[in-house]
Amino acid sequence: MFRFENDIFFYAFAALPIMLAIFIWYLYTVKKRLKKLGEYELVRSLVPDISNSKKVTKFVLLMLAFSSLILAICNLQTGSKTQEVKREGADIIVCLDVSNSMLAQDLSPNRLERAKFALEKMIDKLQGDRLGIIVFAGEAYVQLPITTDYSAAKLFLGGINTQMVPTQGTNIGAAIRKALEGFSKDLEKNKTIVVITDGENHEPEAVEAAEEAAKAGILVNCIGVGSETGVPIPIMNNGAVQGYRKDKDGNTVVTKLNKEVLQEIAGKTDGIFVQATNADIGLNAILDKLAQLDKKQIDTKMYTDYEDQFQWFLGLALLLFVIEFFISERVSQWFRKFLANVVKSNKQVAGVLFVSLLSVNASAQKDKELLYEGNNKYNSGQNTRAISSYREALKLNPALKKANFNLGDAIYKEAVAIKNSKSKALIMGMKPDSLANIMLDEAAAQFDVVSQTISAKDTLHQALHNLGNCRLKQENWQEAVNAYKKSLKVDPKDEDTRYNLAYALKKLKEQQKKDKDKNKDQQQQQQQQQQQQPQMSKEQAERMLKALQNMEQKLQGKKKKGEGQKVKTEKDW
Repeated sequence: MFRFENDIFFYAFAALPIMLAIFIWYLYTVKKRLKKLGEYELVRSLVPDISNSKKVTKFVLLMLAFSSLILAICNLQTGSKTQEVKREGADIIVCLDVSNSMLAQDLSPNRLERAKFALEKMIDKLQGDRLGIIVFAGEAYVQLPITTDYSAAKLFLGGINTQMVPTQGTNIGAAIRKALEGFSKDLEKNKTIVVITDGENHEPEAVEAAEEAAKAGILVNCIGVGSETGVPIPIMNNGAVQGYRKDKDGNTVVTKLNKEVLQEIAGKTDGIFVQATNADIGLNAILDKLAQLDKKQIDTKMYTDYEDQFQWFLGLALLLFVIEFFISERVSQWFRKFLANVVKSNKQVAGVLFVSLLSVNASAQKDKELLYEGNNKYNSGQNTRAISSYREALKLNPALKKANFNLGDAIYKEAVAIKNSKSKALIMGMKPDSLANIMLDEAAAQFDVVSQTISAKDTLHQALHNLGNCRLKQENWQEAVNAYKKSLKVDPKDEDTRYNLAYALKKLKEQQKKDKDKNKDQQQQQQQQQQQQPQMSKEQAERMLKALQNMEQKLQGKKKKGEGQKVKTEKDW
């Protein structure tokens, strides 16, 4: 058995979603500010020691610590001892009418709420009695089995309303019979039923059920709620009266207290009838009647000692706060130092094996160091050295996509500088424009690798944008247009990409127009050349053909005369 001593503090858990929303907003704001400084991935790579995962870890620890602190304040208590307790009391089952007529407002605020309020006061006065609750309208249902747990009784009482029973009406007989089934068989003369209703009985078996209760030696006491003059039944909507119930003929239904039926039911069992008023609903008279019953001892088990358990949650909260305090937002360097010490001091076989297992981690750390070194060089304008560091990092870890991205960026920047230089001297045995184009191809290849393997939208968008820039510098307008279009599919709101796409499209159209004009000029030149050539008449063509035939015959004759003769050469070496 457990309970919370201060359960009202559970409302403090409502602060957790607010804390989560503030933390998400904080991460979003930081990311937005970094984007303003430049390309997000590049800016993030310049500060690799800052760990977002550690920020999340610290926040989760704070949330858990705060939750543990709330549970500590609520003070969980567990029952540590149970014992048999002898109680003297009666068994009481309250049958409460929940038909729509109980919404009538001749008692304030209405009949049902007034009855529930009085029952709650009655529960506070019970000592050793067992209580059960039955709700009824056209049918009867057990709301609370008979018990000595008065807290549970109040809880169930608070949830009673007119929507609990699907069948409307007022079947008092069914309620009394359901109450008879709920009594224990081991007690005899200390049982009573309290019926709280307006008495508008719609079934004829109420008096018969009361006679059955009388034979079992059970008292039936009745409390009549309502006025004998009658009032209309309101139709409620969100606590406001929207109108009044009408019968099938359109007449307003008036509900009256049926005093005679309730008096007859109570009289069959020597019980009492009390008419409720705003000042006194009549339960005091019922309690006086209960005091006259021959009460028996009731054996029940209960927890007699509860132990506080708040210290466990308080200790956990303090531990989590301490752990959160000592976790830094930076990437820890202790493991790298520890690894270096192990490599120097371990000379045994076990040490060598241990170092070999950790060498994979060392190489992973080395590639990040090279990436960090390249970022520093890139940031200081040493593009050539940065390119070298990025390439070394990729040799150690080809899957390091940040290195691909940054390498492409550094090569692009260096290529643009070479292309923009006015020098005509050869660089590395090549003209500046030729060398710049080769470098731009390599930069484009790096961005293409990133775009094919990265799913993060920000990085994918930037990689495609930079790929378009490379092709733009090469004046490869068609590929530039294709890259910018893909980039805009990822982030349609980027104005820089949209502007570059418009520029590339303009240049592409100009190039296509130039190519078209060039082809047109070539066709015109060919036509002019054909027109300038002299035209040969038919007679001239026949004479030329005949001359060619004669020349061929002479050549054939000379060939036959010269067969078998040695050819004299001027030199015989």
